[in-house]
Amino acid sequence: MEWDSPRAGSSSMSGASRWRPRGPWMPWVAAGLMCAVLLSAVLFIRRSAMESSSLVVRGMANVLMHSGLEAFREGSGPPSQQSLDAFLAANQEGGLRYVAIIEDGRVLESSGEGSLGEIQDGPLLRIEAGRGRFIHRLRKPKPEAPVTTSGGAPTVDPAPQEPRRNLRIGYEFEPVTALELTDRAQRLLFIAAVSCVGILGLAFAFSRSLAQREALAAELERGRRLAALGTMSAVLAHELRNPLASLKGHAQLLAERVERDEVLRPKADRIVGEAVRLEQLMNDLLSFVRSGELRRTGTDPNEVLRAAVEATGESSVQAHYLPSREQWELDAGRFQQALENVLRNAVQVSPAGQRVEVDVAQEGKSLVFIVRDYGPGIPKGDEERIFEPFVTGRLRGVGLGLAITRRIVELHGGSVSAKTHSGGGAEFRLIVPARGT
Repeated sequence: MEWDSPRAGSSSMSGASRWRPRGPWMPWVAAGLMCAVLLSAVLFIRRSAMESSSLVVRGMANVLMHSGLEAFREGSGPPSQQSLDAFLAANQEGGLRYVAIIEDGRVLESSGEGSLGEIQDGPLLRIEAGRGRFIHRLRKPKPEAPVTTSGGAPTVDPAPQEPRRNLRIGYEFEPVTALELTDRAQRLLFIAAVSCVGILGLAFAFSRSLAQREALAAELERGRRLAALGTMSAVLAHELRNPLASLKGHAQLLAERVERDEVLRPKADRIVGEAVRLEQLMNDLLSFVRSGELRRTGTDPNEVLRAAVEATGESSVQAHYLPSREQWELDAGRFQQALENVLRNAVQVSPAGQRVEVDVAQEGKSLVFIVRDYGPGIPKGDEERIFEPFVTGRLRGVGLGLAITRRIVELHGGSVSAKTHSGGGAEFRLIVPARGT
């Protein structure tokens, strides 16, 4: 095929490879920094909220304990049920849900809905399932009445009080404020996580936008260069065509005159051959800059392929056609030219005696021509470059064949791709969608 390793412009390409635009990765760096700062702040706030929540729970427990001691400090027996109900009602807004009087590990009286779980000694605060539980002694033991003496003889209080029983009071409360702090901290963390996902999504979209913008700029630059190249090629071909036709005609006359001269005839034939080659080059240049107007008609793809194979050489190409006659809207002449360019290149790079394979098939709503050769394949990274104008690895030729092929196929609304086949050689796919799809 018409390709080789890059030569012209290698210095500019190496400079381009050393410099890479900042666009695609800068949004990700900015998004990462924003997410890191946001999550760090939220985690710090959450930790502070959890510490505050723990302090609030302890504060609520202290308030309830002092309230219980104050409410039931009088008397030696257990508080009545009415007293417990009144105490619960007075502290219910503060989160109290259950209160019980305990003696020797059993509950004597209780009010509200709840439980103390395992009854333990000491005012140990436990937090289970969003509820706080603790137990403390209801009253301090009252000291015994002092013994007094009168005239040296001991006397005893004539009406001693009943000693206070060893009662304890247990609470189960719901730390509403603490739970609200914890819930808000969790919601804040969730919002921060969602915000980070949104920031990363925006970074992805912005990075894609920058990449597309760079690709569009590169495509516009390529189009500008091709337009300038096309204008130059058209002017050059037009200016050289007439002198070349004159040169070719006179060279042919000269070759006829010296037909029997063994010394001059080869030289005259050489002039004619070079003139024909230049004429073909002019035709290729004119085809490259040719107008995008297509003359589509109902065409049988088998006939287009058959004509391209005959023009290339049937002995060098093995063709496989559609099993039935189909009608596709194609510019038959120009599409045949596109196929001929690929087939000729495939024949040139294939070893002697090895036939090029070409298939035409229908895949969905698209018509696909597949050309495979058995040459050296395509250098890695040159799969797109070989379709650029004037890219060639041959000694003869200017590298316009594949560029013309791509232009013709794209004018039909299709695409051309190339790759190195796993079994060796190159494989080209010319895809043309059905008109209107």
